[in-house]
Amino acid sequence: MLLYCCKKDEIVPGTADQYLAYFPLKQGHWVEYDADSIVHLDIDDSFYLDTAIRVYRFQIREEIDSAFYDAEGDQAWRISRYRRLTSTDPWSFMNVWTAKVNPSSAQRVEDNIRFIKLSFPLDAREDWNGNAFNNYPMEEYYYEDLHESKMFGNSTFDSTITVIQNDFVSSINRIDKREVYAKNAGMIYKVLDSLNIAKLPNSTTVILNGTEYKLEVSNYKR
Repeated sequence: MLLYCCKKDEIVPGTADQYLAYFPLKQGHWVEYDADSIVHLDIDDSFYLDTAIRVYRFQIREEIDSAFYDAEGDQAWRISRYRRLTSTDPWSFMNVWTAKVNPSSAQRVEDNIRFIKLSFPLDAREDWNGNAFNNYPMEEYYYEDLHESKMFGNSTFDSTITVIQNDFVSSINRIDKREVYAKNAGMIYKVLDSLNIAKLPNSTTVILNGTEYKLEVSNYKR
């Protein structure tokens, strides 16, 4: 009971400015990521060995561009997104996403799909439907590790929050979706794994097919 109270009954007080520091929306702010995408194809050998794998490594840059007013009359921001294969290549423009913050949440529109990324106040006891504004099935997001120091890439971040978006494991599926946000940096880490798995007669778990995707901060505008 004591452990439960310390973890899940925690409400971390803060001001609006402190909350916004985890989701900075300021013109010129940018974050660059190293991306790893692993695709497990469904053409493995007769022993179910996971031999058909494609690995893609590249870099992503997201930069806050300009403000506008959305259909709800709220101020929102355009996020210009770029991609390149290596640090010596020029950035190639990909697309524009948008984001906004209101008194109760921080939201992003990614490929025309709106997600509630953060819920305010930062309360470890509460969860929320991250898909409340889209047609995807309900997903209960919740906080972990509020205001904890973490290291990603070559940087140590004094205060981070982790959002668990989905953490599901069964005998046939494994889904792991989570994002980590740091004060004054924004999102610094992302995992998006969706795998079909199976257990062999010897109790070994193997991957049949699916994808693993990871973004990890490499640099950002301080």
